[in-house]
Amino acid sequence: MSEHSAVATFLFTDIEGSTRLWDEQPERMKSALARHDAITRDAVESHGGRVVKMTGDGVHAVFDDPLDAIQAVLKMQFALTEPPPTHNSLQLRVRCGLHAGISERRDNDYFGTAVNRAARIMSTAHGGQVLLSDAVATLVGEHHPSGFELRDLGRVRLRDLASPERVYQLLHPKLRVDFPPLRSLEATPNNLPQQLTSFVGRERELAQARDLLSRGRLLTLLGVGGLGKSRLSLQVAAEVLEAFPDGVWLVELAPIADERLVPLGVASVLGVKEEPGRPVHDALVKHVANRQLLILLDNCEHLIDACAHLAKALLQGGTQVRILATSREPLRIAGETTLQLPTLSLPDDATPSLAALRDVGAIRLFVDRAVAADPAFQLDDRNAATVTEICRRLDGIPLAIELAAARVRVLSVDRIAARLGDRFKLLTGGDRTALKRQQTLRALIDWSHDLLTAGERALFRRLSVFAGGWTLDAAEAIAAGGDVTQADVLDLLTRLVEKSLVAPDADSARYRFLETIRQYADEQLRDSGEEEDVRMRHLEWYLALFEAGRPNLIGPEQATWLARLDVERENLFAAHRYCDHAPGGGELGMRLMSAVRRYWFDRGLLGLGYRTTMEALTRPSAQAPTPARAAALNDAGQIAAFMGRYAEAHEHLVASLAVTRALGDRQRIGYLLQPLALACMGIGDLAAAREYLDEALVIARESGDTREIAAVLSSLAQIARMEGDLETAEPLYREVLEIGRETPDIASFTLLNLAMVAILRDASDRARDILLEVIAICDGLDLKTTGQSVMEVTSGLAAACGEWEHAARFFGAAERQSAVSGMHRDPTDEAFLMPLIAKARTALNPSTYVAAETAGRAMDYTSAMAAVRAWLGATTTQSAPDPRDGGLIHG
Repeated sequence: MSEHSAVATFLFTDIEGSTRLWDEQPERMKSALARHDAITRDAVESHGGRVVKMTGDGVHAVFDDPLDAIQAVLKMQFALTEPPPTHNSLQLRVRCGLHAGISERRDNDYFGTAVNRAARIMSTAHGGQVLLSDAVATLVGEHHPSGFELRDLGRVRLRDLASPERVYQLLHPKLRVDFPPLRSLEATPNNLPQQLTSFVGRERELAQARDLLSRGRLLTLLGVGGLGKSRLSLQVAAEVLEAFPDGVWLVELAPIADERLVPLGVASVLGVKEEPGRPVHDALVKHVANRQLLILLDNCEHLIDACAHLAKALLQGGTQVRILATSREPLRIAGETTLQLPTLSLPDDATPSLAALRDVGAIRLFVDRAVAADPAFQLDDRNAATVTEICRRLDGIPLAIELAAARVRVLSVDRIAARLGDRFKLLTGGDRTALKRQQTLRALIDWSHDLLTAGERALFRRLSVFAGGWTLDAAEAIAAGGDVTQADVLDLLTRLVEKSLVAPDADSARYRFLETIRQYADEQLRDSGEEEDVRMRHLEWYLALFEAGRPNLIGPEQATWLARLDVERENLFAAHRYCDHAPGGGELGMRLMSAVRRYWFDRGLLGLGYRTTMEALTRPSAQAPTPARAAALNDAGQIAAFMGRYAEAHEHLVASLAVTRALGDRQRIGYLLQPLALACMGIGDLAAAREYLDEALVIARESGDTREIAAVLSSLAQIARMEGDLETAEPLYREVLEIGRETPDIASFTLLNLAMVAILRDASDRARDILLEVIAICDGLDLKTTGQSVMEVTSGLAAACGEWEHAARFFGAAERQSAVSGMHRDPTDEAFLMPLIAKARTALNPSTYVAAETAGRAMDYTSAMAAVRAWLGATTTQSAPDPRDGGLIHG
């Protein structure tokens, strides 16, 4: 039998490095462990505590009074720090964790969230360190006896992936004070999300998965949707975090519909960008070559071939890479280990005892989720048989059990069982060999769907149109219609969340479906006759959002809008795909791509931007000579130009200009002429470039468009600089700077051009000051393409100053960033930089130069920018800026 205890304080201890000590010094470890056990038991019992169990290399104990627990821990640590009585014994370092809470007791054992939390707190400590939870610190209060203090270590994410815990370190004059950072989730790079529910019922599979992953490099968790593969993979990753110093990275594949986007999804998570003219998975293979990391590929089944090929390439490219995948079928590549995830355990006996039920995975999960829905819920002799029946009838499928348990808010377990029986009548009769887990899961979702009101059903199916999640605003605009008004959406969405059909993101104001639920809802949408209307509303709403946001991709709101586009990227792709079928999809698709053109530049996704823009342009319904087509051709041309594909850029821009001239849109003609001039410069036709720019400047001055005037003047200055005419180029750059001093992108690139002029004029100190100013702008807005240009110009400055190894190193860093972003130097900048780099190559012996450039290529963006900043700051003179600069721009 069990009983609810009052608040108790739980202690967990563990000997640091015990496995290694047993392997290396087993005889000495035997005597040391015996001494440890005696000291620990005496410390606990002499302070009123009870030893629950010895855990091999530690202890689990419980105290009624938290002060007794603290005094026991102090006594234990004091004794363990004393020299061992015999030379043959070892001195052990023990870590301790204390947490207080209400937990359930059965016989002589304790279990529940509070016990688990204490163990997690202990696992973050180091040998000799004692950690307390906020609950213990609060109970102790400020009136504890003198002799010890508590140091607040802040909020720490523990490895149960639940909400952070405020942790304190116990301080005493006889205890060690300083320790390395806690072994928390934050100690290793990762993107593991906080979980809103506890990890229940998979302890055996967790241990199996950890063991298999330690012995192989690719482990695939297999099973039908709803079995908890994703949750188990996250917990495995959290448990093994310390083994991967370069990080543990989750790649959520469920929102991705196109196999070609799988490498991009992985690259986005790892911060790797594609190299121009080469597939992105080549850049990924390079990235992992010397890194020790774990990649989680979650929901591979609908992209199985792409996942298999990429996993094989990553494992071959990086000998210290491991992959943990979840899928409904194996990847079927060499070296793969699979773990078939079973349903949760069910009672062996027809009428098990209440005590036995508490150890059964399916029952534990139902009770945990039922208590979350209704804190008054308890498993007792009256409802145990019915709860067991529900779990049996649901075949122990975790998602099914969670959905059923959520109903205890409004239904008794007897009524849940009765409804479940009605719905699953067909599936529980006849030949049991005919049961398919997918059918069982579908039947559960059918049942859950049948319990929805008409309004809830309508919202449920319409929400399936979203890819990668949605906001409330988007749901109100897209999913409303018919009997569901915009005012109804919030209430209906709340009900869907409460009924476990929609999941709110823990760290943002977004919502999402589990993928299995989304697929079911999508079938409902297709069967409803509403699909075309809802998908059209989705396309139109996101088009309006991106068009409204386009001006904000320049200026003070840039960072906010870039972040918003990051999270809506899958919805962008979904809208883009629907343009293949939508009425007017040709026009709408080109407008959609034009709205996000700046995003591809700022995020260094030029290859993806070019491909999707060309897909929009090649639709049969997109061939009419309209303003939208002219704009999309312009976009394709500009992206191609920045990728260094000048001939393609010239072709697109000439076509765009022809359409625009036919439309008679003089202002848009002016916008087109400047990028067309850049393309002409790229193919070596400077005369045509100058002709286009002269016309563009006339149009820009007529319209008073200062931004376009600045762009044209900058291009004219580029031509002058390319021809070696600095007397003409520098005043033009200064005019541009005066126009664009409040616009970060104009200011930064103009300052870069002035820095190059200063270098060419041997004014190195002025160049240093300007480059530091540009770095400040980059830091404020995370403009990585601008940062790349800073590396290039700094490389040229180092060469001009005769600091050849720095020149080679910064050049290598810039080349790596170019490969990542897809952005190439324009012809003018190439003409500036390459002669200086040639001097560095000549000045250094070949091996020294190659070593320096290779070191630069090994640096990531953050490290490279730090090195550039340090070099510029260490060598710059603090002289006043040249008065001709008109004041440097502050970002």
